[in-house]
Amino acid sequence: MYDRVCVINGWALFAHPCFIEQLKQAIDKVEQLQQKYPNDYLKKNDAKRLAAIIKLVTEIIPSDPANIAFRLGDTLGGKRKHWFRATFFQQYRLFFRFHAESKIIIFGWVNDERTKRAYGDKHDAYKVFGEMLNAGHPPDDWSSLLKESTDSPLFTKLINEHQP
Repeated sequence: MYDRVCVINGWALFAHPCFIEQLKQAIDKVEQLQQKYPNDYLKKNDAKRLAAIIKLVTEIIPSDPANIAFRLGDTLGGKRKHWFRATFFQQYRLFFRFHAESKIIIFGWVNDERTKRAYGDKHDAYKVFGEMLNAGHPPDDWSSLLKESTDSPLFTKLINEHQP
């Protein structure tokens, strides 16, 4: 089942298709910037954002997914405290879940420039992610989330190809 899984610090990393789609879009933007600005593309915000996502996924979160800094509190509602989030660049959130006993982390979604954190805004990252969970994409329960996220060779490939 886990033959093509990326493992970092003993944690098997999986990604839901919602996260994969956002990651692919971020990569596409950076590749376009690289074509347009071959000498300066790494200075652009999209390139910095992609680098931050890769660092969170490959270093920071797998080093301690239970870190208190990742806890949500009641932001998504009291029944969704099993979701965690990493914050970066003030208005960006990367949502994930983990299962300590099986040493699995699943990345659920990361917001983009259209869904920055803006308290009370209809496009706020937490509001958008909460609506996604309400719609079941990604699913809120662990077994369904894992089932939809297990086949992640694309995630592993994208991470390996775009590490700094």
